[in-house]
Order: sequence, then C-alpha cells, then structure tokens
Amino acid sequence: MNLVPDALTGALMAIEGITDARAVLNSPTGCKFYHGHIADKQYPRDSSYDPLQYQEKFFFGQPRIPCTYLDEDDYVAGSTEKLKSILPDIAKKSGKLMVVVNSPGASLIGDDLKRFMTEAGLQDRCIAIESTGFSRPVTEGFEDAVLRMLEWMDIKPLPCVHNKVNLVGISILHKNWEGSVSELKRLLALMGLEVGSVLVAGSSVDEIRRSSDAACNIVVCSEYGLKIGRWYEEKFGIPMAVSPEGAPVGYEATEAWIRTIAEVLGIDPSVALEEVRKERKKVHRKIARFHSLTGLPKGASFALKADSSLALPLTKCLYYYLGMVPVAVNVCPGGDIEQEQMLKKFLTQIDFENAWDCFPGEEPADIVIADGHTVGLMREWGQCRDGVEISLPSEGRLEFLSRTHMGTEGMLFLLEGILNGLKALP
Repeated sequence: MNLVPDALTGALMAIEGITDARAVLNSPTGCKFYHGHIADKQYPRDSSYDPLQYQEKFFFGQPRIPCTYLDEDDYVAGSTEKLKSILPDIAKKSGKLMVVVNSPGASLIGDDLKRFMTEAGLQDRCIAIESTGFSRPVTEGFEDAVLRMLEWMDIKPLPCVHNKVNLVGISILHKNWEGSVSELKRLLALMGLEVGSVLVAGSSVDEIRRSSDAACNIVVCSEYGLKIGRWYEEKFGIPMAVSPEGAPVGYEATEAWIRTIAEVLGIDPSVALEEVRKERKKVHRKIARFHSLTGLPKGASFALKADSSLALPLTKCLYYYLGMVPVAVNVCPGGDIEQEQMLKKFLTQIDFENAWDCFPGEEPADIVIADGHTVGLMREWGQCRDGVEISLPSEGRLEFLSRTHMGTEGMLFLLEGILNGLKALP
C-alpha cells in the first residue's frame, strides 16, 4: 500500500499536466522532491533541461513544483513571510496559472492563502487548494483539482464543432500516457474525429478554455474522469462517452470503446473497427505459431494489479483472448465501483472468485502485470516468471520508443511482454 499515491500526488500531477500551469507546494522541502522528480520525468518541458536555472531556494535545483520550505517556526508563527517572498519570484518563471497547494502539515496552520495572493497582486493568475484530502485516493485528488482549475478558468459556452472531442481521465501519472494519447488520437482520426483537448495531460490553459466546443467528452479512465465529464454535461450539455468495458485495453475493449463513441455521436465506426480487426488478424498468426511450439499462452497464470478501468478489460482479454488463468487480481484504491463489481462478477462466473483481491496470490504466477516496483519485487522473490510494467513506480528503464498499453498498439506491447516472459518457462 505504500506504493499507492494519495490525493496530494493526484492534485499535483493534475496541475503539472497543463503546459502553462505550475503547482507551488506550501510545504517542507521533503514533500517536494519526489513529486518534482515525477512531474519532470513524466512530462518534461523545454525549461527542464537546464537545472542551473533553478538554483533558487524554493526550487532547490528542480525545475518543477517549487515549495515554501516550511520549518518548525513556520508551523508556530505561520507561513505568511515565506509565501510573500516566494509567490512574486515564482510568478516570473510561471505561465498563465499558478496553484498553491497545502501539504498535510501546512493545512493545519490555517493561513489565508487567498489573501496572500491578493496582496501579491496575483489573484488573476493564482488559485489555492487548501486541502487535497490527503489520505483519500489519488483519483479523487486528481479530479477535485481539475474541477477547481476548470472553475477558475471561467470557461464560456462555444458553438459545437461536430467532429471535435475531448479526452478526459488521463493523467501524466499514467505510465506511457503520451503514447496512449497518440494511439487514441489515431483511432479517433479513423472515425473522422479530432481531439481538441486532453484533460489534463499536455493541453494548455487556452486549449482547455476552448474545450466547451467539443461534441463529446470521451472518458478514457473512468476513475480519473467521470466527475469531470459530468461537470461538462451539467454546465454545457456536452455528452460523455464511457465504455462499459473500461479503458480500450485489448481488442474486445478497444472495439467496445469505438462503438460507444460512435453511438454517442451517431457516426459510422466501421473504418476504425476494420483497423482493429486487421491488426488482430495479423497478430493471430504469431500467437498461433508460438502456441504450436510451446502450448502457451493457454493455461499460463497471471497476477494483475491495476486501476479498475484497466483491470476489467485486461482480465477479460488475458482469459478469453490468450486463454490465461487469473491467480490474483487486485484493484487500486479509488476505482470505479461499477467496474470493480463487474470484474468481481466476471471472476465468479469463470470460477476464479478466489483470485479477487488477494494479490500477489497464494501461488507464484507465470506473468505479473502491475507497477514496475511490484514486478521487480515479485520476480526477485520468485513469485513470478516475468512481468509487464503498466503503471508507476517504474523499474527505471530508459525508454525511447513510444509505448502504450491501449488500443491496437498497446496490445502489441502487452503481447511482447507476456509471450517473451513465457518463453522462459521450462
């Protein structure tokens, strides 16, 4: 559970996912270094390449997420002076939006953050998040921060552009998020659709302000996007598309995702579906060849730890498409309750209910699919043959090729990891 990020991390990654927004932590220095590292690693910006630009005491050599470096005196007397000194200087290195976020300890001080912003003359480009609900799941902190920023942006209604959509529910905290966005844009283009904004991963403040002209909000990972999609529905009447099969992971779930979008928008999905089927047919030959030589992957076991929107389609894909059997399935906190129940029901239907919520399982698995740290530990402890990393924290491999576990390209990534891992079986 120590590997599971909390609401503070979710809020900071939501802010840092906007190209011209900056998170400012009202915290001791210890709270900033991990988050600053992850933000810069997951979404490096042009200014990130020269650390010598960030030697000021509030940046501490990191280009992302400066902090007020609170000490014991500040917890007694308040952080007023630190905030007064830090905000104007950070504003010079920031874009259109700064968001001051209290750390758990700072939230107990009770400083009036809004007053500090007004006194610094930054009320038009700076907002505060007094508390992120620190012990809550990462998904809640992410969505709440996005909604807070959307309210600040004062988005106006715009005429609908019928072939324009927004992608909702993607965070820079997601492993391979850039590759996923690229793959989803490719599939949507086959349906004649253009992505206007990705909320909030790689879009600017201005792009998000224009997001009200979309014909549909496509929720990719529901635990990260349902609240945001509902906000757009209530405020602008923009419908949202949420696939009943979860995120587009695996061929069946990708086809369901495409059909759901087409149904909401009233468009023809045939070209995109044909692309999926063509790729599926191409891959089948290699899987059949592998099976003829090894008898695998049919009958091999897997352990899975992922968000609910990924765990549901992945479990079905591995069971139905590859013939693998689940020995352990665990869903991360803050998931979509409906999808969790669907997954639990599915495991019961296939007589593997004992696999639910028992990760890493009583017996070793052939393949583990989880965050990189868990994959490494299970491999080291002899609890798996090999694994596929689909979430953070990472094992730390340098990766130059674009990767994703979504869409047809994502299926290739998963198959490479799984089948090559199974080759090591005796």
